[in-house]
Amino acid sequence: MPVIRDNVIILDDELAKHKPSIHDILSIIRDSLTKADVSYDSILVRGVELIINDREPSKKMVIEPKIFTCPHCGFVTTSEEEYWMHLKCHYVGF
Repeated sequence: MPVIRDNVIILDDELAKHKPSIHDILSIIRDSLTKADVSYDSILVRGVELIINDREPSKKMVIEPKIFTCPHCGFVTTSEEEYWMHLKCHYVGF
């Protein structure tokens, strides 16, 4: 029985009578995704890795970059440290 958590699927085969092949695992994963009502476009097999293309990624998996914008001049950066250093220039100067 696989465990689906965020973007990882864990399958413990320690108690299996025989080591499952990648095709056995693929079948188990498909059944589990269907039972969990997870919609997906495709499952790619690359060696021993399965890559599932999810139709509707979870909000937890989509990470929005933080963008910091200077209220004085419109300077934009993704670095919080750089933002604060820039902001000090408006108040302290050089």
